[in-house]
Amino acid sequence: MEIIMDKGRMWAKTAHGEAELDYRIKDKHMIIYHTGTPEEDRGNGIAAELTKEAFKFAKENGLKIVPACPYTQYYIKKNKITDY
Repeated sequence: MEIIMDKGRMWAKTAHGEAELDYRIKDKHMIIYHTGTPEEDRGNGIAAELTKEAFKFAKENGLKIVPACPYTQYYIKKNKITDY
């Protein structure tokens, strides 16, 4: 899956549309406030891949994650991430 990064948005084409992760950067923080996947594509790990890529981007750019999105909060808990 190819993840494309635009300013404030990461997205990927899916079989049924686009999955996306929306964020904003402020004061060395990456605030993730929305993750969405087409209903027909849910449960296939697409949101996890987008979130994983967001965490990678944040780390590479010295940013701390602010998980304002419920899915991002779930991802952190599920993967037992403590340094974000």
